[in-house]
Amino acid sequence: MKTNNTIHFHWRLVQGGEDTMSTNATQNDSGKAAWPNLDLQGSFCKTAEELGIESVLVDLNYGKPDPTLLTTALALEVKSLGFIIAVRSGLLSPTLFTQQINTLSTITNRPIYLNVVAGHSPSEQKYYGDFLNHNERYERTDDFLNICTEFWKENGPVNVDGNYIKVKDGVLKTPYISDKSKRPFIFIGGGSQPAIDLTLKYGDCWMQLGDTPERIKEKVMPIISKGKSAGLRLSVICRPTHQDAMKVAYQLLEDTKKLKIKQSDFVSKTDSESIKYSQFLAKEEWPSPNLWTGIVKTIGPTAIAIVGSYIEVASKLMEYKNAGITHFILSGWPKVEEMERFGKYVIPMVREMEKQNELIIMR
Repeated sequence: MKTNNTIHFHWRLVQGGEDTMSTNATQNDSGKAAWPNLDLQGSFCKTAEELGIESVLVDLNYGKPDPTLLTTALALEVKSLGFIIAVRSGLLSPTLFTQQINTLSTITNRPIYLNVVAGHSPSEQKYYGDFLNHNERYERTDDFLNICTEFWKENGPVNVDGNYIKVKDGVLKTPYISDKSKRPFIFIGGGSQPAIDLTLKYGDCWMQLGDTPERIKEKVMPIISKGKSAGLRLSVICRPTHQDAMKVAYQLLEDTKKLKIKQSDFVSKTDSESIKYSQFLAKEEWPSPNLWTGIVKTIGPTAIAIVGSYIEVASKLMEYKNAGITHFILSGWPKVEEMERFGKYVIPMVREMEKQNELIIMR
């Protein structure tokens, strides 16, 4: 993996059933069946790898395939691309989950990341038999990660007497195999204090939804000062000129207006502090230069977007880096075209800016 001083770019995997060339931003989030499509998704992963994207995020919800199984199939299609597997504690035994991830590591021998969240929709959690409230889910996630971490230490039988999950004399014969690390890289998602606490105890990177660089800097300093990384989920609309990007953004807003009522209903039922905060942020359309919240109320909180020319987007990313962010999980519209533009034009600009900054520091 790259050093912590270099921005790590990750991208959200396209789902089966999506038109990757369309600006329709809703299919991946609508709850419609998204069957595995290895031709479509394998091609997407190969493109991501060629563009210098470090890994792709494989989502989890009731309308999508199991992320670990899908990752196993897709990992065989590429040479070095990493995969971020979405994880919710309580949906699977931590022993079995660790066994699955360890097995995946032996099959693929490539970077594995986990995006651990406690769940944001109480109604959907109940689909899986989970009836805990917000704070209880975070407490259970502590038990879950404690058990997984103990197995990855390989120091002997695992004994965890948690409030929600217990393991006695646990042993796994399937090891985690990697020449880069002894366990997966762990993102902890969420904007509440329990998410911060879990990052400090078990995680490598605290992953949040978008916000202004000024507020992000204030939020992440306590995390970074204790040796952890910080990351953001954002969308990108990049074009050759600022005017081109703005035209695309407002057309996207027009195309998704009909989803506003559905999104409002979802927000009213969520117990996620991050999602509720995104609605507060969206009261101001441009809370920071080139940071746009226009489609948050139609598509959702991950649609907080950096909008602008290639140089404007690269400069904004560097602004976030200066605020302490080193990991970005990005998405855009159209799915493939936006990633291709970003990889071809924005990433080289960011790398050059990073190089120039390093030269200044060395002087």
